[in-house]
Amino acid sequence: MRNSAIQGMFYIEEKYRCLLENQNIIVFDDVMTSGSTLNEIATVLKDNGASRVINWVLLRTSRPTQPRAQHV
Repeated sequence: MRNSAIQGMFYIEEKYRCLLENQNIIVFDDVMTSGSTLNEIATVLKDNGASRVINWVLLRTSRPTQPRAQHV
């Protein structure tokens, strides 16, 4: 659900696309929860010319101790 909620939320302005071409990009994040936001940002960067995206995260939320209900 979170994946679809952030899809299309990020974009690169046309005038900056040339700066990304064949570059290795590092994305910093303070706390990673599901990873959906970082994945979306990496996708946008790669779709706009970045050759590699590395995520550096300070903290990660703990994983749930109980299994989550399946969404249909």
